[in-house]
Amino acid sequence: MNTFQKIKLKLLNQFGKKISLQTAIYLLHEKISQKKLTINGKEFPYLFHSYNNYGITERTAEIPIVFAYLKSRNFKHVLEIGNVTNYYEDYFVNAFNNKTVVDKIEHNYNVITKDIAEFSSEQKFDFIFSISTFEHMDSDLGRNPDYKQGSSRLCSVAADNIVHCYENLLAENGLLLVTAPIGYTPEWDLTFKSDCLDKYPFKSLKKIIFKRTGDMEWIQLDSSNMDGSMAYGSPFPYANYISVFEIRK
Repeated sequence: MNTFQKIKLKLLNQFGKKISLQTAIYLLHEKISQKKLTINGKEFPYLFHSYNNYGITERTAEIPIVFAYLKSRNFKHVLEIGNVTNYYEDYFVNAFNNKTVVDKIEHNYNVITKDIAEFSSEQKFDFIFSISTFEHMDSDLGRNPDYKQGSSRLCSVAADNIVHCYENLLAENGLLLVTAPIGYTPEWDLTFKSDCLDKYPFKSLKKIIFKRTGDMEWIQLDSSNMDGSMAYGSPFPYANYISVFEIRK
């Protein structure tokens, strides 16, 4: 069963099999639109979108998280690692002044197809962000053919790439923001939960957690609330925790 079929089944189970899928989606959108996600003390609308979401996946919260930081300052040069926000252009209308997208796999007219570890730029970026991409940079549960165990300088390839972005791509006074689900890959969990990056001399590093408390509800916590289990897919489908690195230079 593919993702769309799972979403369709969940919608019909939630709203009753006697109604059409179109009606179920409309009712779900109405339900989500009445709620707001509180991020750093401010409220932002949850994401409801037909691409990889329908209010069920962690995108519901991840996209607003990035949007909240994006609106916190007037960033002039933005770098996105992993081609995600291009699929949600209606949510990010007029949000970017100048955006560069680097993605290792995707080929698109406005995407630089390159491993971020090999990407360099004379132009430094005052905002670098990534949505659910860094957790795939290590073994990715055996799906990454380029992964070599023990090849990272720090605790993971993801950690190495965070340092690379900070040292070589982020402008002075810039912000680096990385979001990723917890419980999905062990290497990312190690990167976030351990002191691997805490020891690096960033100007500022903050860890934030968003916890799912309902099918379509999330709350913000700080890293002191890390629970050892933090399972993926339980008790709710998909990610139940979103990790956020907020790094300033």
